[in-house]
Amino acid sequence: MIINPQDKIYVSTAIQEILDPKFEITKQYLEVNELELENGLPKVVRIGKNYYPDLVAVYFAIQDERYFLEVHLTKKPKAEVNFVDVESGHRVYLTATSEALTFQELSSFLPFQKLTGWSVGDKRNNGIEYTFSRLNYEPIKNEAYGLDEKLELLLNDLETASNDIIALTRHVDTQIIVCRHQYISANAGIGFGIETIKRLEKLNLGIDIDTYIVGNEIKDI
Repeated sequence: MIINPQDKIYVSTAIQEILDPKFEITKQYLEVNELELENGLPKVVRIGKNYYPDLVAVYFAIQDERYFLEVHLTKKPKAEVNFVDVESGHRVYLTATSEALTFQELSSFLPFQKLTGWSVGDKRNNGIEYTFSRLNYEPIKNEAYGLDEKLELLLNDLETASNDIIALTRHVDTQIIVCRHQYISANAGIGFGIETIKRLEKLNLGIDIDTYIVGNEIKDI
């Protein structure tokens, strides 16, 4: 990814912790996880600056995995590593299915770009025909987000077209899908605050979560 000049201090400080760990937890994670490299350095896949008021999160890709090493750094008075964690990989998207309507007809309900899916009768790669149509809306493809953050960003998008979303839910099965790649040694808990539940209710949406437990466990100190 392209790193802005103002973010280079966070990236270089985070990489230094990886190359010469000061935190024991960093050593534990690196003992059982191999980071993906880019130009000889750990590959940065995201820099999160807005979700945490006083912290910046730098996310690194892990080889052959869909979860991420997450280095948190202070913003003031200078960039310093605050703690190191592993973030589960998340896909969070709206989906609608129908055995009667085509993908084009499903798409006509929504004003969003980059809708994906298929129509009933279309053929899969193996030649078998789909028995239902499906529409997906996934505005953020990057999986290096916490569930709460990514769900909030999706809901922000959907609420700009709330009447259209509600109309779609009244015609076909519509819900939010979460695909979570959960690191085996990370916190597996999932919870939603009352405000998130209220937002889902106003959009007439349910949520379905599929969790995959992956990776190698860290060893005790």
